[in-house]
Amino acid sequence: DFVFRFMMLCRARVSVSSVVRSQSRPVLMGKSMRRVSTSASASSTDVADPLAAYHAHQKQAPRLPMAEEVRTLASLAKFTVLCTCDAATPSGDEEQEGGFWPAGSVTGVAFDDEGRAILALSSLSSHTRDLERDARCSLVVMAGGFAGVSDARASLPCKATKLEGDAAAAAREVYLKAHPDAFWVDFGDFSWFAAEVARPCRLVGGFGRAGSVSVSDYASASPDPVKPFAGPVCGHMNADHSEATAAIASELIDLSASSLTSARMDSLDRLGMDVSVVADVGGESVTLPVRVPWPRPAESRADLKTLIVEMTKSAAAATAAANQSTSKEDANTESE
Repeated sequence: DFVFRFMMLCRARVSVSSVVRSQSRPVLMGKSMRRVSTSASASSTDVADPLAAYHAHQKQAPRLPMAEEVRTLASLAKFTVLCTCDAATPSGDEEQEGGFWPAGSVTGVAFDDEGRAILALSSLSSHTRDLERDARCSLVVMAGGFAGVSDARASLPCKATKLEGDAAAAAREVYLKAHPDAFWVDFGDFSWFAAEVARPCRLVGGFGRAGSVSVSDYASASPDPVKPFAGPVCGHMNADHSEATAAIASELIDLSASSLTSARMDSLDRLGMDVSVVADVGGESVTLPVRVPWPRPAESRADLKTLIVEMTKSAAAATAAANQSTSKEDANTESE
């Protein structure tokens, strides 16, 4: 499952000291997990209990279908790595290796409602000549703020078509909506291209989440409706309401609030939010990536606010009830 594969990656690639020094990404400490796994048969108060609840919760937590995740990544992309078939005349051993070398470049992009990549390309650029010779290409799109292998990215194998007339005018409108300051697209050396997915897409949604999306599934999926609001909502929660995020996560994964030292909302979508919590587990600081589902799907920014307020109130009520129960138990113990 997700957590097992995530744990194996962390053990193989990340040293404990580097994880302790960097809390900027959701990383699970390999050393802490080894200690938990070897003490699972200990007493009921052992640190394995809260992490066992964490494992069980995360295994069932709903996430976006992969096709929807790829469409969402594409819809929010402003730039892409465009990989083309090098149109340079092959020579020597290159002819025996298929006649071309793949070439990568970075260019602006906007995706239309059909999921096609709209590209404004100059005739002076080598990738334009590549596409005019061979329509095959791949586009790599990445999550906003991409910083490393724990962030989502997708590769879209496409065939590009040069657009003319009304089709070019429609493409220009789509592109300028995403890039309103791109005045240079009207220069004489620029042409419009539409790259349409032609083979299964590859998605890597972070550690332990990877797969392919068929052409038909990609075409029928729609971008997540609330993902565009993830940045401002997460920023506001992290700046002003991190304690509420910690309380919500604590209630859902049955992890004592007293052991949580911090919580950060990393992202969100219509089905839930992704949170990184730092907790004291067995005397060691452990950073856990937590998938927190909404009580019901969110379809708008207003829905996000309503759901977060509801969950904050619920978490506060649960904390108050737990504190009251603890106080009664302490009182009974003292009377005995």
